[in-house]
Amino acid sequence: MKISVVTVCLNAVLTIEKTIQSVICQDYQDVEYIIIDGQSADGTLEVIQKYKAIKGVKIFTGKDTGLYNAMNKGIDVCTGDYVIFLNSGDMFIDGGALSKIAGQIEEKKLNGKMAGLVYGNVIKIYENGTRMEKYPGRYTVFKLLMMGKMPCHQAIFTRTDVLRKYRFDESYKICADFDFLIRCLHGRIRMEYIDVDVSKVDCVMGISSQKANLDRMRMEDDRSIKRYFPVCYLLMWPVKRVVRRIAR
Repeated sequence: MKISVVTVCLNAVLTIEKTIQSVICQDYQDVEYIIIDGQSADGTLEVIQKYKAIKGVKIFTGKDTGLYNAMNKGIDVCTGDYVIFLNSGDMFIDGGALSKIAGQIEEKKLNGKMAGLVYGNVIKIYENGTRMEKYPGRYTVFKLLMMGKMPCHQAIFTRTDVLRKYRFDESYKICADFDFLIRCLHGRIRMEYIDVDVSKVDCVMGISSQKANLDRMRMEDDRSIKRYFPVCYLLMWPVKRVVRRIAR
């Protein structure tokens, strides 16, 4: 089973190298590493180019219209069976992360067919410490999405054909990954939880981690739920409104 790891970046000279190192040190052999650079001007590309001769590393640079446009570019060039997106600044938990996840995916084949989407655990890094995040259970993804939450995409492995069918809706500026999962759920794509620690996630510098983006995130989440699960949206909206008012 071939795994594609995709990192999209723009002016990430301070964080890109630790992400690259965490990918190229994996002991799993059948990996391609795709780096999509949005024409960085701070030295990021110079750091990336140091690794261009390593087997499996593929570098693409060019202007994009935003994060999800760059991620869609990554989808277009992937050749693996499964794809995971690892942001600049994020890292795999250790050198055996991909081997563990690949072995578990093979074991979970159903009637010879692999799940459309598999997700594991992450360690989230905050300013005041770290927290392990895991979401086991058959209906966990549905419950999370209805609450406006989701498993971290840095622990999600998606079959390439599923990504190419649904892609990321670039009209979303912050929550296209949330909308992607909503549409996969609506399309009855089989999702499996695997109890494997996959990555360490930067929750300090990430776009969705910044408080200034909270209102836009909520608006985009609501838009997606309302479109694909309107009954759930109407049932949950009164509670959400109260909770958000209290949170302010």
